[in-house]
Amino acid sequence: MKKLILSCFGLGFLPGAPGTWGSIPPLVIFLVFHYFYPTAVALSILLVIMLIVSSILCLLFAGEAEELAAKKDPSWIVIDEFAGQSAALIAAAFTGGKVLLMAAGAFLLFRIFDIVKPWPVCRAEKLPGGLGILADDIAAGVLAAIVLGIIEIFII
Repeated sequence: MKKLILSCFGLGFLPGAPGTWGSIPPLVIFLVFHYFYPTAVALSILLVIMLIVSSILCLLFAGEAEELAAKKDPSWIVIDEFAGQSAALIAAAFTGGKVLLMAAGAFLLFRIFDIVKPWPVCRAEKLPGGLGILADDIAAGVLAAIVLGIIEIFII
């Protein structure tokens, strides 16, 4: 059961880029929820709940899975990407009529920051166990949300 949760119900085992696969569910949930409840408050509450639940699950199980795999941050663990993408999408919740564009921007920025790992993302991943697995993705998500907010204010 832990492996199923950590892999986002098997997405982490798909070929190619498991982190990208793990980032897709929050985007889909966000867009579907936006269709039915298109308010910034409702969307942000949903995203915060998704962020908290996925973070707790990652902290509870990822450190143990890392030890069993004898590998730092195994690629099949993608619940951390779920959490980070949820953080990145919070900025998209407050964009009014540009939700699709901003959600796509949040997705792309998060993936770029998660892969490239600029400061402070690179520092966060050095933390031990499940905290290190999670912290770099949360940092990448927050950084993506900040950049997305700046883009919206000054460019779009």
